[in-house]
Amino acid sequence: MNEFSAYTQPVPGGWRVMLRFSRDGHPKPVMDVGNKPLVLPCKLEATETAIKHLLAYMNGDYRRSGVTLSRAMSEAEALFKPILRKAGRKPVLVEKARARA
Repeated sequence: MNEFSAYTQPVPGGWRVMLRFSRDGHPKPVMDVGNKPLVLPCKLEATETAIKHLLAYMNGDYRRSGVTLSRAMSEAEALFKPILRKAGRKPVLVEKARARA
């Protein structure tokens, strides 16, 4: 289900890097120029590339169902605009509290 994996795979001519993210159902190769799988000459380079790509994904933008966090926050901000009561009365303001780190 929610599994991440990164591994190398021997292929003719070198090593291929395979990555599986929780959003995908199966591992996919790291792609090179021309939309072809990247083939590296040694296993160490392939392992370093796998680690680099996996960490880049983990340290990237936070996502919620494929939407970046900044977009989700702006959608939430739109929901919490000041609520107006009947004509002539003060609006009900929604206070925002920050979470402690």
